[in-house]
Amino acid sequence: GARELRRLKSEEKTSVNRRNSLGKMRFRKECTLLAVACVLQISCGCTDSSPVPVPRVLEGLLSQRHASARSAFLSSPTVRCHVPARFSSSVPAARQPTLVKPRVAVLRASVGMSSSYSASHALCAEELAAGPPTIDISPLLEPGASVSKDEVVNKISKAAAKWGFFQVLGHGVPEDNIHAFDQAVERFFDQDKDYKYAIKRNAQNSRGYFDDELTKQTRDWKEAVDIGAQDGSLDARSSVDGFNQWPAGDALFRSDTEKYFKNMESLSRSLCQALALGLGEDAKYFDGLFDKHTSYLRINHYPPCPNPVASDFPLHSPNAETEGYLAINRHTDAGVLTVLRQKHSEPHSLQVFISNDIDKDHESRDGQWITVRPEPRAFTINIADMMQVYSNDRYVAPLHRVLANRDNVRYSAPFFLNPPYAADVEPLSTLGKPVYDKLNWGQYRRRRFEGDFADVGKEVQIADYRN
Repeated sequence: GARELRRLKSEEKTSVNRRNSLGKMRFRKECTLLAVACVLQISCGCTDSSPVPVPRVLEGLLSQRHASARSAFLSSPTVRCHVPARFSSSVPAARQPTLVKPRVAVLRASVGMSSSYSASHALCAEELAAGPPTIDISPLLEPGASVSKDEVVNKISKAAAKWGFFQVLGHGVPEDNIHAFDQAVERFFDQDKDYKYAIKRNAQNSRGYFDDELTKQTRDWKEAVDIGAQDGSLDARSSVDGFNQWPAGDALFRSDTEKYFKNMESLSRSLCQALALGLGEDAKYFDGLFDKHTSYLRINHYPPCPNPVASDFPLHSPNAETEGYLAINRHTDAGVLTVLRQKHSEPHSLQVFISNDIDKDHESRDGQWITVRPEPRAFTINIADMMQVYSNDRYVAPLHRVLANRDNVRYSAPFFLNPPYAADVEPLSTLGKPVYDKLNWGQYRRRRFEGDFADVGKEVQIADYRN
């Protein structure tokens, strides 16, 4: 009888241990699934008003069986900032955060990503279909606006991280200056080749007219003229970019272009202040870039092309004889950011490449092309290489290209905000372990221009400076 009693007690203990073990395993699985559900919500940038469909089994995880453990999980710093409200009803009010952490940081913590990961590629299907967002930035320029400045900064920061592209309205650039500049551009390109070749650029001077630029060692289907600042002045000269050349006999071209250039400087400063705030810095953090900046305005004319590639042409460079032409081959912009003038009424030819592989060189990425459709009266903004370095990959400089068009003419005018030649660019010290070595802008700019002017092999990229 005693032996039988010991046997029964032993079996009962074994059974209890087995049930406890199974319960722990089930609970671990449930916690894992719950974490996956939260990450799905976070990665798509969705809120309670636009939830990701979650399988019913995940909803069942929110039962009261593990209320205390679930509460601790949901109120942890990793999850609590972005978990949907319907998942967090059991989180004690005292544990709710007063400051929301950046979505990118939450994603990294949730799934163990490195600090160099950018959330630019965690885009929902609806976001991809809609394209890069359009943001009214007037609160940045008008104190007391109905929408808060913080809300605009958040939108810009999110777009810079998710897309690297966005459009801006309420930018403060006078319509009459935009119209006068557009007219000056068309007048210039209506002239004959001899007139334009009088200010043609060369290997010693990057400023002036050209119709023979290479992008990724491939000839572009365009003609253009570059006008820029050397040490902050349109009248100066430099050993890196040379000096400006102005077309003869058109005083309005110069005056209207100079006014437009100054407006682009002012808009770029406002955008840089918003981007600095989005990185947790003072608004004036990047103001020093403007003291002796080397920005330039590129005025493009894209004539009709008899053999353009299709809009879904893949990433690689086309063979012109067998595949056709691009107006501009894939590339990232070298500087800090770009402010683009493009017209809603002309072909929608600009495309951005959405990819998870921002840490790879341009030739090795996987992703898809998305057309950036210009809004009337908006400027199109994109992040460039130096801002990606400054932000330690928080903001992404996306690959983009321009399609040629068989039937219609297109004009565009990107303003490239560039640092002083002497500037050494490196990640902000507040953004964790740097993923880039320090680089000098003047050297980087010179190497990039050499690749534009002649085939010098593989184009310099910020990926070359990853540590």
